[in-house]
Amino acid sequence: MQNKKNQFIRLLLDWWEKNKRDFPWRHTKDPYSILIAEMLLRKTTAKQVEKIYSQFLSLYPDPNSLANADINDLKELLKPLGMEHKRAELLKRFGLYIKEKYDGEIPLELEKLLELPGVGMYAANAVLSFTSSKNVPLLDTNFIRVIYRVFGIKSQKSRARDDRKIWEFAETLIPHGNSKNFNLAILDFAALVCRAKKPKCSECPIRNICLYYKMGDKKYK
Repeated sequence: MQNKKNQFIRLLLDWWEKNKRDFPWRHTKDPYSILIAEMLLRKTTAKQVEKIYSQFLSLYPDPNSLANADINDLKELLKPLGMEHKRAELLKRFGLYIKEKYDGEIPLELEKLLELPGVGMYAANAVLSFTSSKNVPLLDTNFIRVIYRVFGIKSQKSRARDDRKIWEFAETLIPHGNSKNFNLAILDFAALVCRAKKPKCSECPIRNICLYYKMGDKKYK
């Protein structure tokens, strides 16, 4: 299994070097900017978020400015993403919480990050991975799909993202000191190749070690 994991990591990163996507939030190590991106990206597309991300940060460059934001102005800015009422209220609470509890500074400890309004394990790990390359996975439905297809590892829980065993397996795939590139590679690979519907198996650099490819779609259940 370890040999297969090593092959997977190498093939994935080699593919990613030539096929990586580029978004503005991938060029920052600022934890606030990273968390804003993660919160905006929920239930919408990266292309939609890209249209307002830089404007958002220019208007609200830190938690204090977000805490002081006019809620109606926030809603107007967030309208292109949909669910602007919920998004605006959550972001406002997020800014207020950090302003009041941490004097406007984003904490960098996992337990404290998880206490922030709107921040779950995925977003918290994004901060840890992208700011200091901590060896943590960004486990979402896309990463879970790749793990299942390539390695045959499947959660028995109704909500796989809450399955500690899946998290532990994902952690074993993270190349030491290179979690940011690996996590971004998984995101791009799942979006461009190992898609939920109509995966591009014929173009996949990992197909020779992939159980899904070897067994075929109809048999792999």
